[in-house]
Amino acid sequence: MSATNTIKFNVGGKHFEVSRDLMEMHSETMLGKLVSEAWQQDPEESVFIDRDGDIFAHILNYLRYGSIELPHTILKSSFERDLDFYGLGSKEGDIKENSIPAILDSLKDAKMKHDMFLYAIEAHNQYAFHSSTSTNVRVYEKDLREKLGRSETISAEERKLFVNYLDVYFGLKAKDYNNNNGFNGYFYWTVTRK
Repeated sequence: MSATNTIKFNVGGKHFEVSRDLMEMHSETMLGKLVSEAWQQDPEESVFIDRDGDIFAHILNYLRYGSIELPHTILKSSFERDLDFYGLGSKEGDIKENSIPAILDSLKDAKMKHDMFLYAIEAHNQYAFHSSTSTNVRVYEKDLREKLGRSETISAEERKLFVNYLDVYFGLKAKDYNNNNGFNGYFYWTVTRK
């Protein structure tokens, strides 16, 4: 009996066809042994596996690429359980999960970067407007928040990002101050040209 170049799987009712070479690269695993000539009687027939076909599609991609970024519809724990079932191991960092909380964190991070870039643009505009009369221009957080419609004060991480954006994109140096006694207790920066 001669083996074909592909192997057919029916996993939980979903059908897959993969190269025999891929399975031979993982011949020591349960999945590899299942399709070996010793176990597979007819290479033309599909191998039925009573598991989740959606997860199996990602198992195959993991075998192809050596790492995987899971969609938010597949839990990392379910994926790892099936890896174990098929006799496949994983290394730390090979499996990334796109869970709803991870996506929300990513969106929150993108919003922070967006907001701080807008702050930097506005601070640059204020500097450009006032720099003809002074080399040091005060930029108040309260003014930036009002101009950009933001109610909450910015965090230490956001302040650091804002100062970095001023430096990298506008060539400005900003020294921050917390003026508790003066301007309603709001934070401000003294902005100068580098």
